[in-house]
Amino acid sequence: MVAPIVLSVSVSESPITVIQGGGPVYVAVTIMAPTETASFTMTGLPAGVNASYKESESNPSGQLTLTASSIAPLGTTMPVITVGSSGQTASTTVKLVVAAPAKTAATKPGR
Repeated sequence: MVAPIVLSVSVSESPITVIQGGGPVYVAVTIMAPTETASFTMTGLPAGVNASYKESESNPSGQLTLTASSIAPLGTTMPVITVGSSGQTASTTVKLVVAAPAKTAATKPGR
């Protein structure tokens, strides 16, 4: 009897919070796959939020980078990460929060 191929995906944190118009947020993605490579897609991102994925050199796990432009709508969405390998797919839903940038207090010159 042949053992089934196990394919799974998970993220290191949830919820993931990105700041509207802020810098990138890096999230570790763990992919358990039968091969050293796997396809990666992320669907359901709100407008103005960009995602890029870079797998490590030795396995399909890697780093997801998320950025939210200044036009990204504030609030919570539930995008889905789907990975594929050896004819199988696995998915996980992540909680993504687009937050407003912190208000900075104006400082007076000479202080």
